[in-house]
Order: sequence, then C-alpha cells, then structure tokens
Amino acid sequence: MTKNRLEAFSDGMFAIILTILVLELHVPELENGSLSVFSEALKTIAPKFLAFLFSFFILAIFWVNHHHIVHQIVKVDSKLLWLNNALLFSASLFPFLTAFIGDYPDNPFVVALYPINMALSSVILGAFWKYAFVDTDLAPNNLTMEQKRKRINQDRMAGLINLASAALGFVWLPITYAVIMGMPFLFIIPELMSNTREE
Repeated sequence: MTKNRLEAFSDGMFAIILTILVLELHVPELENGSLSVFSEALKTIAPKFLAFLFSFFILAIFWVNHHHIVHQIVKVDSKLLWLNNALLFSASLFPFLTAFIGDYPDNPFVVALYPINMALSSVILGAFWKYAFVDTDLAPNNLTMEQKRKRINQDRMAGLINLASAALGFVWLPITYAVIMGMPFLFIIPELMSNTREE
C-alpha cells in the first residue's frame, strides 16, 4: 500500500466513524408545543448531545494528529499499516462508547470505558508516531533526542492519566469527567515544532 492509499483509507474511516457518531443522536418526541415539554426533552437528550460534542472533538483531534504524521511520512511498511489499523480500531469504538455513556452517564463502570479507550488511542497514536519518526526512516526529520523523548513521554503520560481517571471515577465520578475533558488540551493537540512544520 502506498502512502496515498493509507491516507485515503484512514480519512474514509474517520469520515465513516464520525457519521456513525452523529447517527446516535435521535430527535426526542414532543407531546405538545409547551415550554415545559420542550425543556424536559432537552434535559433528556442533553447527556447524549454533550457526549456527541466531546467525542466529535476528540476524533477530530486524533484525525488532525494523524494527518500531521502521515503528511511527513515518505513511505510505508507492513508494521506501520497495522499500527494504523490499530488506531482506526480504537477510534471506531468511540460511537459505541458515546452512546453507552449518553444512556448511563452516572454509571462509573460505563464511564470508565471512555477514558480507557482514550488511553488506548493515545498509546497507539504514540506508537505510530514513534515507529515512523524514531524507529525507522519512514518520516525523515531533524528532531533532537530531547524532542523525541518529550513526545514519547507525553503520549505515555496521556495513557496513564486516562487510566487513572477511569479508576478514580469509582471514588468520585466528576473526577473522571474533568480529566477526560481536559486531556485533549494537555496532551492530544499536536505541537507544530518549527523543524516538523508543514510547508
């Protein structure tokens, strides 16, 4: 498979996943046109809609990161393809987990699955980057060892914090929600370093 096929396949998969994500939103039934009925309907769909918004944001960030990585790759091999497939697998779980957490937002067992999958996705994305930029010459670069270590440690830390938030949810559920909503801003948004910036 060429780089172009890898990119096209991945973009198509992300598009399908995002489409499935929005299909989980269903229009509530309104018995009449009163404000009280409308307000109650909004309360009913609020957890699902908030879960959808957050998942859309998360998937968009993963896609942007994936784009920045693939843009700098000049060739692909079998291992990179399987790492890419693993990332798409973890991404494909988000629509199910979004629907699950939307139905049971107060269940710590259900909520814990979300940061666990975020941890899985972060670790796989980190492995994908490391294989292309550090372990092989698939993505030629002039990153220093310090920059490489920083990126690797960042991905590992993201996984550990997500797993910790899943466990802490059994003590106090808002901790889990706070951590998973803050993680994208701290760890997942890509850093465009000067020597890896797109032309």
